[in-house]
Amino acid sequence: MLSSLIDKLSSLGIAKKKWSRRDVLNIFSEFEIELLSRGIPPPLFERIRDRVSSKLEGVETKGDPRRIVEDAIKEAILEMTPKPIKIEELRGERKPFRVVFFGFNGVGKSLSIVKLAKYLQERGSRVLVVSADTYRAAAGEQLEGYCRAAGISIFKGRRGSDPSAVCFDAISMASARGYSHLLIDTAGRNYLNRNLIDELRKIVRVVEPDLRVLVLDGVAGNDVLSQCDSFNEVGYDAIIVTKVDAGGPIVPLFASIHSGKPVLFVGTGQRFSDIAAFDPSAAVELILGS
Repeated sequence: MLSSLIDKLSSLGIAKKKWSRRDVLNIFSEFEIELLSRGIPPPLFERIRDRVSSKLEGVETKGDPRRIVEDAIKEAILEMTPKPIKIEELRGERKPFRVVFFGFNGVGKSLSIVKLAKYLQERGSRVLVVSADTYRAAAGEQLEGYCRAAGISIFKGRRGSDPSAVCFDAISMASARGYSHLLIDTAGRNYLNRNLIDELRKIVRVVEPDLRVLVLDGVAGNDVLSQCDSFNEVGYDAIIVTKVDAGGPIVPLFASIHSGKPVLFVGTGQRFSDIAAFDPSAAVELILGS
């Protein structure tokens, strides 16, 4: 993705013996249309350009100019990337540890919740999944099917009942029965559903979650940034990116930088075990080499 840019910046350093901020900015301008067409979001392009030009300003081309340029770009991108959360960090003094999940319809939210539940349960946690989507029967049935297949306990409210009341009852039951983690699935939304945003905010007020997680579609390209922005009114603390086996690691990298939120994990397939920590350095290496 950035290979041609790196070549040009390296050649500039060799020719002029050191880089100036103005020269670096000019080269970024030459490559702007190409890089945007290859999938770098405009706001991210600008942030990378400004950081790299500052890092290279006045640097002499001693040693390997290409390595100097690559290191400057890598450092610039990693400095903008929030440090990923480790799943093992999902614990606190209050029990159960409460996690609420948001996301658009079809992004793989239900499967991601059960993957996380399975991961935690296999490491000794007692996990209860809550279906707070009380309006779409298919959504509850899908989540229940995943939980049954994975051997995870599930709490469901009656069809059409208040989702916040379902969550309240689930917290009471989980506390009484000694569950360590409560994972709450909320209704998927679309771009125009204002009522659902209000419902999600109410759930957050009732649950008082320890973590709010936005699940994103890893094959959505730059549309994933719009998905991030659409949930700003509700608020979220971390992201999960699904289908990375198909979409690659660049989407979670861009989503994390754009949202300013860390990645909890990425989905790498359809099995419950297809869950992986996100490695920003590996994603940056892919950008540098392509």
